Amino acid sequence: MRNRLLVLTADDDPAIRRIVSRVLELNDFDVIACTNGSEALRAFEERQPQLVILDIRMPEIDGLTLCREIRADSDVPIIMLTALEDESDAAAALEAGADDYIRKPFGTNELLARIKAVLRRALPDVAASQETLHAGDITVDMLQHEVRYRGEEVKLSRTEFSLLVYLMRNPNRVLTQDQILERVWGSDYVGSHHVLRVCMSRLRQRFPGNDALPVESLPGVGYRLRTR
Repeated sequence: MRNRLLVLTADDDPAIRRIVSRVLELNDFDVIACTNGSEALRAFEERQPQLVILDIRMPEIDGLTLCREIRADSDVPIIMLTALEDESDAAAALEAGADDYIRKPFGTNELLARIKAVLRRALPDVAASQETLHAGDITVDMLQHEVRYRGEEVKLSRTEFSLLVYLMRNPNRVLTQDQILERVWGSDYVGSHHVLRVCMSRLRQRFPGNDALPVESLPGVGYRLRTR
């Protein structure tokens, strides 16, 4: 029997839980559906799912706190659900370590596309798994999925890792914002420049010092990783 990926979803709104669970089940995922943050944390620790979908506003433990708790020990892909229109709320989700966010109300096609995009980034690229990348004092071991700066390990989320790898595979080239979004997040994200800005800011913060990650911002255009 083919292995099915296990997804943990948590939302205190029963209608949202039903929609998310139904979309997942119809697309061959196994589902754990939780009603609050405490229940979700216990389920995560006991079952170790391959994907987590969390509402930001939940009783007992809110989604942002739960995301940080999970991210402290795991790089499992995390998608946050938010009903808020404020862009700062979406930024807070990414700052907490989420790989993506979806605003409510959402369509089932959008939900499934985001799930597939996050899982695509999470699954290893077998063809490139033996590759080792270098940029200044930064080394990326693709086989071990490990990043080091001057010999010290740097912990990154899966999305941050994918972003760094794409930059390092294209040194000294100007990469437009939409090029990066399409390659790292997928075509559905083209135009979502705020997502890239937040992730790039978080990636820079992972490395000590202003010059550790020599990424040049080109306002209105994109980014360039300088190695010379």
